[in-house]
Amino acid sequence: MNILLKLIFNGVVAVPGLLWSGTSLTFALLTSIFVTLFAYVLGDLVILPKTNNTFASTADFLLTFSLLWIASVVFFQPFRLSGLFLTAFAISVVEYFFHDYLQRRGVHHSKHPG
Repeated sequence: MNILLKLIFNGVVAVPGLLWSGTSLTFALLTSIFVTLFAYVLGDLVILPKTNNTFASTADFLLTFSLLWIASVVFFQPFRLSGLFLTAFAISVVEYFFHDYLQRRGVHHSKHPG
């Protein structure tokens, strides 16, 4: 259930952000799914339980921005770097609240509040 919520929330932010950045709809949809799944495994299952929400959200921003940029270059998508940056930032804000939701539900037990 948590991964489904993450896919929906990130998709609502990522797809319009990537379209605004100049990429195609197909690329935006597929990249949104891939980045969300990768960030779930690395950010929510590995980083968040060992650190705090702020650190995990910052790591999600760096990971998301890097993956969006690399995917755009590798798949020859036209893009605006500022658009990718703002999309990654918006996703990290969503991630902050998603991490808070996970921690309140007791899914991830972190020693560090925040």
